[in-house]
Amino acid sequence: MYITIINSIKSAFINSFNFKTRSSRIEFWIFYLFTMLTGLIAIKIDQYLNLQLLQINFSNSLNGELILGHSYVFLYFLFFIPSLSLYVRRLHDIDRSGWWLLIVMIPFIGFITITFFLILKGNSKTNKYGNPIY
Repeated sequence: MYITIINSIKSAFINSFNFKTRSSRIEFWIFYLFTMLTGLIAIKIDQYLNLQLLQINFSNSLNGELILGHSYVFLYFLFFIPSLSLYVRRLHDIDRSGWWLLIVMIPFIGFITITFFLILKGNSKTNKYGNPIY
């Protein structure tokens, strides 16, 4: 199956409540990049329009602050369930349970482990989560 950018994004939203099947690497990373870019754009819009719900101050950065406003919070809630289900389905593709997401609660080691899992090539055989994704 040929995956396009639009199809990946559409698939993530259509399968928002699907926590049982598999998702390919390319589908996951396209949606991940899409959410990151739209989040950055939303932050810039909130800063430009001075829409502030939360301000986080960083002492070591050049600007020193991050303003989260209405646009970013709206997108965060819009993308939360589709992203969560996509993470779970991506883990299913490498024959891991979605419960592995809880490893991110371990500082540093959890982030490295989950990133490693998300980069791995999917299982080329049928597993308990379904047929391989091509």
